[in-house]
Amino acid sequence: MTTTMNRVLKTLLAAIAMCLAFPTATDAQGRIEEQIRDLESKNVMTDKIVKRDPATRRVGMETKSFHFYSQGGTVADALREAFEAEARSATNVEREQRGDSYECVLTFVQGTTRTVYRLSISGDKQRPEVDVQTYFRDESVNIDESSVETIRANAVELAAACHPAATVPMV
Repeated sequence: MTTTMNRVLKTLLAAIAMCLAFPTATDAQGRIEEQIRDLESKNVMTDKIVKRDPATRRVGMETKSFHFYSQGGTVADALREAFEAEARSATNVEREQRGDSYECVLTFVQGTTRTVYRLSISGDKQRPEVDVQTYFRDESVNIDESSVETIRANAVELAAACHPAATVPMV
C-alpha cells in the first residue's frame, strides 16, 4: 500500500473508533426512548404539549408526561436501569435516593437541541408510583404561544369515563 492509502485507512479507522466511543445524544437516549415508546404502546396516561414554528410546522418544543403505578415494579425497574445506563453520556445528571424514593434528571445537549428526562419512583417496591417527563427544545426553531397543541392520550381517559372507579393505570 502506498503512504497515502495507509494514511486514509488510518484516518477512516480513527473516525470509526471515535463514532463508536462517543455516541451522539440521540444514541445515548436510546434506552430511555425505548421505554417511553413501550409506555405509549401500553396506553399509559400521556399528557403531551407540542409547540411548532407557525410557518414551517417544525416541532420546536415537545413535552410528555406519564403517571402510573408499576404492578410488581418491573416497569419502574426497567426505567431506572435505562436512566442509570444513559446517565454516563448525559451532559448533566441530578440524582436523589431516599429510602424507596428515587429521582433522576438527565439533560442532553447537542448543538441547539436540549433534551431533558425526569424519572421519579416512590412508594412500595411491589407497586411503586412512577412519574416520567420528557422535554425537548430545538432553539433553532421559532415557536410562539399560538402554536401550542395539547394532546391527552384518550385510551385511559375513555376507560375512566366508562368505569368511574378507574384510577391511575397499572403497568
